[in-house]
Amino acid sequence: MRIELKPFQEESVKNLLLQLSLARNEVRLGGNTQAIILAAPTGSGKTVMATAMMEAMIEGDGDTPGDPNATLLWITDQPELNEQTRRSVLWMSNVFGSNRVVTLDASFDEEALPPGFLYFLNIQKLREGALLVTSGDKRNNTMWETISRTIEERATSFCVVLDEAHKGMAQSAADRRRAQSIVQKFVKGSAGEIPPAPLIFGISATPHRFEELLQGTNRVARKEEVSVDAVRASGLLKETLHLFHPDEDQPADTTLLKAAAARLREYGTHWHDYHDRTGTEELVRPILVVQVEDASHQRPITKTNIGEVLSTVEDVLGPLEPQEVAHAFQEGSTLEVDDRLLRYCAPADIQDDPKIRVVLFKMSLNTGWDCPRAESMMSFRRAKDYVYIAQLVGRMVRTPLARRIETDEFLNTVGLYLPHYDQEGLQRVLDYLHSPDPGVIPPTEVERGETAISLGRNPHLSDCFKLLRDEVPTYSIPTVRRTNDVRRLMKLARLLANDDIVKNAVAEARQLVVEVLREARVKSEKSTTFHNVVREGGVLDLREVAYAYGLETYEESRLKIPVTQENIDDLFASAGRKLGDGLHKTYWKSRAEEDISTSKRRGKLELVALVGIHQVMTQLDEVARTRVQQWQKDYRHAVNELSGERQNAYDEIRGSAGQPELGYMARMPEFIMGKTAGTHWQHHAYEDEEGRFPYDFRSSWEPIVIQEEQARNDYVGFLRNEDRKPYSLAVPYQADDGRIKPLFPDFLVFRRGPNEDLIVDILDPHSSNLGDWWQKAKGLAQYAERHGRLFGRIELIVVEDEKTKRINLTEDGTRRRVLSVTTSAHLKDIFARA
Repeated sequence: MRIELKPFQEESVKNLLLQLSLARNEVRLGGNTQAIILAAPTGSGKTVMATAMMEAMIEGDGDTPGDPNATLLWITDQPELNEQTRRSVLWMSNVFGSNRVVTLDASFDEEALPPGFLYFLNIQKLREGALLVTSGDKRNNTMWETISRTIEERATSFCVVLDEAHKGMAQSAADRRRAQSIVQKFVKGSAGEIPPAPLIFGISATPHRFEELLQGTNRVARKEEVSVDAVRASGLLKETLHLFHPDEDQPADTTLLKAAAARLREYGTHWHDYHDRTGTEELVRPILVVQVEDASHQRPITKTNIGEVLSTVEDVLGPLEPQEVAHAFQEGSTLEVDDRLLRYCAPADIQDDPKIRVVLFKMSLNTGWDCPRAESMMSFRRAKDYVYIAQLVGRMVRTPLARRIETDEFLNTVGLYLPHYDQEGLQRVLDYLHSPDPGVIPPTEVERGETAISLGRNPHLSDCFKLLRDEVPTYSIPTVRRTNDVRRLMKLARLLANDDIVKNAVAEARQLVVEVLREARVKSEKSTTFHNVVREGGVLDLREVAYAYGLETYEESRLKIPVTQENIDDLFASAGRKLGDGLHKTYWKSRAEEDISTSKRRGKLELVALVGIHQVMTQLDEVARTRVQQWQKDYRHAVNELSGERQNAYDEIRGSAGQPELGYMARMPEFIMGKTAGTHWQHHAYEDEEGRFPYDFRSSWEPIVIQEEQARNDYVGFLRNEDRKPYSLAVPYQADDGRIKPLFPDFLVFRRGPNEDLIVDILDPHSSNLGDWWQKAKGLAQYAERHGRLFGRIELIVVEDEKTKRINLTEDGTRRRVLSVTTSAHLKDIFARA
């Protein structure tokens, strides 16, 4: 792949390949037909994961051997979806170049699909009477015959990819009255046309109808389900959707359209500032999407007055050039509207057209469209169209740079303006977004847009931000299954080298792996198992059983068969897939340079033996993990100077560890999103234009704690440490179920010491009635044991009768007592004695 997969995507691809291997083996042995299903939310990168899987199917990867006979047939129900996917695959794949990607049309006429290719086909070309499926004088093979022969010749190497597999699967009464759908023919087979495809790969955000169809067959379903939380944590989706609608039933079209245009202008300003501040190569050019009504007798294109729409938008943005406005109506051609020409742009082309600022459409953008630049939307649709609105939201929540913007939270939002929705209609949109199977997933939060405000850094606390960046430790808590530490090491090495931080990092990492393997070889050479594998003329030790048919006797003997060079090469390649990054060849070359008397054959067998020893692989992982952690510590300041995009890559390596890994609060944004509130606080790290921090605390004890701190003579300011923000201070603790979870202490408070040096405290007021109180306290005590010297205080706080009671975990005796607690009652006793 030309792009770096997110950790959750890598994990899903790995699981898909395992399921594919099991499925192919069952087909090979004459078992049931198989269906591998990728159930992933909209915005998760389904095409990315599918492409990575298909690449590995043909070329192999670190864990899977390639199959030169692999043939992939990608089917959708719309040509636009095929074209969009084809472009995406060509852009992201190193394996599927233009010479290996074929869009099938009526000119195609082969006995079987040639292997090693990815073919695109939409179902319209397979309908009865279509040229591809019609025999005649000018066609030797119908597509059904071509597919049938392909299945017959290489059943385990032919895979049918059903994109958005929930479509065409419905088993309604109307469906049963007519012929089986074309998609169903691949799943169930069709007499006289094709047998059931042995291997099907279904891709969908809503696969339940596909699964229901499989229940009526003997096909084995193997599903890989991507969690919503993993997608949100990856930064692929906007964090917050801001909804705007009138409180009362009143004309609001013009008002909200102007507001939507003003928001577009605000996005443009923020993106320009971000581009100038970070030097990011790509300047994001946001788009305003305007959804208009259907046609009427008086207005043959749309009931919405397009001329008035554009004039209203220009009142805010200024005159728009002809290339800056486009439509995606089904007319598919340039339209003349109020003496101006309105050009057509196909939905799949909008994202890559840098000149477009405003797009008009009806319903067509719900399919065949992927435009993360669409960050502000206004809809003239009525409340009855709430399903279409919700589906459109799923197309708008993708982040333009496929990552979270760390320095400006406003750029992690999307705005939706609905003038014709009352509170009830708006609730229908929200209910649909949060339903179990909407086909889309909402961002982390859906809020009333009128309450959202942008807060900037408090300029009087600039040295506090520097202290957070350089001195305050935080931890990344893994949210996906961990990545092999050797692969984490090699990925980190490539990043450090590419960013000119450690130019020879890759060579150092390779040498480290080779050294571990060399030492393991020296220790293992006297082992019988190791000796049997690597000795010259290695053999396979087989057990032969001779059974006397009709008699209850059998004889057992052992056979020793010489290992051929082909076997050795296969075993060596398999060892290479376990190590990854071509490290098997690095070891092999190093071994030859170390001892020229060692044959190439023996060098390969040595590595096969070493990779097969569990203790060796465990040690290799431990050494790699130690080096990763050391590099992260040594070069964190250099990494902090990189762009947000580059820093994200390092964050992903830390987040794919098996255990929490240390980091620092270096990613504090320039702007965060807040809400209007009834209470305003002074001296917060972020503030509005009037120098205030609007915040209504969720509990009564939190404001009491802050008021006490603000009354101190040494007080400077504070930061409300919000839960689960990428920049939050996270402290690991072990929950009742044994899992490691993050604790987010409520406050970081800044003070001046006797010498005017800046001091930071961690204060965590916590209800003693919560079941996880003592576990979190113990986790904070463990954090204090490791990092307490960096803080003035690390306090656990309870509030009773509006009075605070505190215990300071930087004090050795107090910390030791908290480390020993096993119940909440035990912790209460410590507070009682404090």
